[in-house]
Amino acid sequence: MSVVQDTKPPRDDEERRLIADYEACHTEKLAAADQLSNPRRSMLYPAYKRLVDTLAAIRLKCDEKWFAVRAHRKKMRDEGK
Repeated sequence: MSVVQDTKPPRDDEERRLIADYEACHTEKLAAADQLSNPRRSMLYPAYKRLVDTLAAIRLKCDEKWFAVRAHRKKMRDEGK
């Protein structure tokens, strides 16, 4: 029987907070994409364009949150924690 060691360092409170923030944003992004892909009714172009712009803004926000997670991980790695 082989035992696989966990090579990832334990998460600190800040990383947990950043990941939770990203996951909430990701859920929001999925909901917006679903609303755009599966509209409940026929949609006029202005409404469609608003949804596209909203989805783009949410994607940008999610990317920023993920970059924050990666930056925190790099900082922790560089500090040796």
